[in-house]
Amino acid sequence: MPNPYIPFILPNDDLIDINKIINKLINANTKIAVYNEKLKNSKIRSELLMDLLSLKEAMESTKIEGTQVTMDEMFEYKADEKHPTNDITKVINYYTALKIGEDLLRTLPISGRFVKKLHEILMSGNVRGGNKSPGNFRTTQNYIGPKGCTIETASFVPPEPQLVDEYMSNLEKYINEYDDINDLIKLAIIHSQFETIHPFLDGNGRIGRILIPLYLFDKKILRNANFFVSESLEKDKFKYYQLLNNTRVVITDEEDNKEQYLKDMQTAKNNFTEWVEFFLESCIKQCDKDLEKIDAIDSLYEKISDKAKELIRTPGILQVIDLIFEYPIFTTKLIRDKIKIAPATLNGYLAKLVEAKVIYSDGKNRNRKYFFYDLLNIIR
Repeated sequence: MPNPYIPFILPNDDLIDINKIINKLINANTKIAVYNEKLKNSKIRSELLMDLLSLKEAMESTKIEGTQVTMDEMFEYKADEKHPTNDITKVINYYTALKIGEDLLRTLPISGRFVKKLHEILMSGNVRGGNKSPGNFRTTQNYIGPKGCTIETASFVPPEPQLVDEYMSNLEKYINEYDDINDLIKLAIIHSQFETIHPFLDGNGRIGRILIPLYLFDKKILRNANFFVSESLEKDKFKYYQLLNNTRVVITDEEDNKEQYLKDMQTAKNNFTEWVEFFLESCIKQCDKDLEKIDAIDSLYEKISDKAKELIRTPGILQVIDLIFEYPIFTTKLIRDKIKIAPATLNGYLAKLVEAKVIYSDGKNRNRKYFFYDLLNIIR
């Protein structure tokens, strides 16, 4: 059986070869700053954009761990909020934890208490793992490996449960008190360390990924917790897992064998640097994708708003347009719940938008749903 792993105590910045990653570090920091500014100056309400991106993040992060749900299914659920599947509940929990986490950070630091609260939200409802001590650090040994493996065949065995509090306290101190390294490098180390400690029986990956935008928000790098890398990580999922696992180098005791100790430390440095480089590359790729997405949504918003004003010469139509950008799959009931509008007026607006091929309906007489495909195709 593999021995429970003994993590490095933070800080461990000497394990990062800064020279190897400096260009990507500069690029990632620049792109995140541009992204932050682009969100601020978007033609549509920044909260609306953040809501779309947050839901996409929730779906992508849970998808890494096997959830089979699409953005269309999430928007259909938001249209009527009836009968969520287990997978939809997992996505909604992630989305909720992200939103509540941002609110909590206005008064609380990132801490063990904070992380436990997020975990409690994440594991609420009838989700897999919801019976595994939600909101509490584990008190039993866990392990990581392919489906069906045992602890004897596990690819990684995290630290012993009695050491979790000690390692999480060290991580908390590193997050809040250590400022001698660039925040993106620090964030890559935080994510690696959290996943290595694996403090919960289930949900560690999702909590670790939620902490990425929350940390950037807490450090005032972002105006809101709205930069997400799960989509890029999901596309390279097995590389993501492998590079994280490679940071867990077992170090020979220096007194037992100094030569092997030095070799182990060099391996650790190479592997940590490779992990940080991959994390920065994921940030850069995600920024590029999101900047393109924001430009496309802005352009679409301007085009559809102008078209709607030509079709329907009343100011009330713009309220409806704002809502279909927030809910690209919707019902008339959802619109009427959000704004004060007469049913006949709304039906008239929607009929004109359908005729102009701005939106499409499923044609049902009862509980008819409308689909704004131009936006869905950008977000998917």
